[in-house]
Amino acid sequence: MRNYRVIFFDLDHTLWDYDKNSHETLNDLYHNYQLHTLGGFSFDQFYHRFGEVNSGLWSQYHQGAIDRSVIRNERFGRVLNHFKVSDPELALRISDDYILQCPAKTNLFPYTHDVLRYLSSKYKLYILTNGFDDVQEIKISHSNLKGYFNGMITSETIGYRKPSREIFHHAVKTAGATTAESLMVGDNLKADILGAKNASIDSIYFNPYKRIHKEDIHLEINCLSQLMNIL
Repeated sequence: MRNYRVIFFDLDHTLWDYDKNSHETLNDLYHNYQLHTLGGFSFDQFYHRFGEVNSGLWSQYHQGAIDRSVIRNERFGRVLNHFKVSDPELALRISDDYILQCPAKTNLFPYTHDVLRYLSSKYKLYILTNGFDDVQEIKISHSNLKGYFNGMITSETIGYRKPSREIFHHAVKTAGATTAESLMVGDNLKADILGAKNASIDSIYFNPYKRIHKEDIHLEINCLSQLMNIL
């Protein structure tokens, strides 16, 4: 292992349990808006369709094909349209509530606080995210994560998104380190891991669901607690 000085963490799906927090929020919205009365679709169908639409939009966002307004304004419209419910005003109200409520959820992956407490005494830690500034700030504040980090670097602020080499080099410069002294920890093979590799930065792939892949990566873990043995 190199003598790292700085560790960059992705936030969603790496520390902050996006799936669990989103599931809770969508369940609340499904029942609060009594969506079962509109198209006869179940919550499981609603949740599954949201996942398909959301992942597709975020993939386009990572590629720079769309901006945040498309995600916010079209996400739930596409979900409802799938169930033959055409109500743009309702879709926007649900979207607003989702954006307001979901970031305030506090479900984290197991051992998040233990690991960050341990690592923050040895390294400079930064959040490196493609998420939106205001939303990510709410997440780390409500989840009591802010105290572990020296700062947060967002694609929205600097104008480049992971996996671009530019955002990683900007992050390294911000941290006052070199690429050889830096390490990236994230769950997204393309955005986090291959992006870091392309910027000559070592990485650790967080793969809690043990998804099969064929990428040549530096290190892989399926529980955050493993970081305390590696670092």
